[in-house]
Amino acid sequence: MKLAIPLTATDEFSPHYGAAAKFTVVEVDAVRRQVQRRLVVVPQASEPCQWPRLLRAAGVDLVLAGGMGAGARQHMAEHGLQVMTGVSAATPDELVAAWLEDRLVAGPNACDGTGPHHAEHHHDDGHCNCSH
Repeated sequence: MKLAIPLTATDEFSPHYGAAAKFTVVEVDAVRRQVQRRLVVVPQASEPCQWPRLLRAAGVDLVLAGGMGAGARQHMAEHGLQVMTGVSAATPDELVAAWLEDRLVAGPNACDGTGPHHAEHHHDDGHCNCSH
């Protein structure tokens, strides 16, 4: 199982999926509850709609995100990626440990279509600015 966590340029959890500079991908053994491998996925250009394709190519199964709009969630699903939104900010190690211990809880989606960031990243139709 591979988990993907959005990160800022300074390697902190990015609460908004669309603002991520990169993703850390963590391969875990859920039965043994241990981390097997880690890698960082960085796009050639900063375009949120690249993420589903890049994450699928890295073998990701589940994306842990604070917030993700409906269009982005749909784009992830089209690439066979599961998404858990409403994840509270924490270090990638803390998030992975919580997931492995079955104590990671999804809260409200931080990108519910309201708030100051909404107009910057989404169209009113729920889709991002890219062509996908």
